[in-house]
Amino acid sequence: MRDIYPIDFQIQTTASDGRHTPAECVRMAKANGVFVLAITDHDTVAGIVEAAAAGNELGVRVIPGIEISIQEHGMHLLGLGIDPDDPALGAALERAAGNRLAAAREMVKKFQKDGWTVEWEDVLREGAGAAVVTRPLIVSAIMKRPENKARLEGIATKHDFFQKFFQDTGPYYVRASTFSPAEAIQLVQGAGGVAVWSHPPIPDFVGDCGGLEAFLKELITHNLDGIELFGPFLTEADMACLEALARRYRLIITAGSDFHEAYDPAGAGWPRSAAAIGEFPTFGRTLDADAMIAALDARIAERRARQSS
Repeated sequence: MRDIYPIDFQIQTTASDGRHTPAECVRMAKANGVFVLAITDHDTVAGIVEAAAAGNELGVRVIPGIEISIQEHGMHLLGLGIDPDDPALGAALERAAGNRLAAAREMVKKFQKDGWTVEWEDVLREGAGAAVVTRPLIVSAIMKRPENKARLEGIATKHDFFQKFFQDTGPYYVRASTFSPAEAIQLVQGAGGVAVWSHPPIPDFVGDCGGLEAFLKELITHNLDGIELFGPFLTEADMACLEALARRYRLIITAGSDFHEAYDPAGAGWPRSAAAIGEFPTFGRTLDADAMIAALDARIAERRARQSS
């Protein structure tokens, strides 16, 4: 069983594809003993105000954040400590939301054409209150329709559905036009934030430390700040690779559960992300929460000082 740690720098809410409101996530964090967290919804900052208000009430520090979708390799980039009201970031996210919406509609049409029962309204109901439409919302809509029961035989979880039907290379997927690594990093840092590679390694580099390093070096040329060393996807070998690379290139390290919903790990949840806020493997490594927070705060302060000078 994984331990619960007092920090969590990657949490999704109902503002994107999470199943709990921003305030609920802060309450769950408080109950778990998490005293610093980041709200990092996909391509939106819509959940930050609610989370910050709950954090002020409960004595939990909420770092304003985002998880930006990137074209290359299906990578995601965390922006931690951003100004959610930054005009350039807001304009870029508005364009990205339109692209996501168009791609989601096309994916639903592909499922319909192939005989699945799902309506666009089903997806919108799943994402009630969400600022963006994401694939997990489409999956939830499909799995809830009883007409699809026969085709879902052997599919117990949303993760199973993704693995069998909804991979990036599969027939139903439509990639939305998103950002390049350079664009995403510039947006985050322009908004005063710290740019962190979210849940590496991506599938293209699992077990391939050399390939991962080559791509990381490309990101560093665009001024990447750090990598998420502790997260739910990692094997022990991948974590060892990332730890060595973080030291070699003097990168900030962060930790995040990629929390989307609370679930019973033995049941039908979303097993690619943590079942609880603050939960992720460390494989016996020491996680110094205070040092991690201090390094992140120092970089945020440095970035904002440069912007104001």
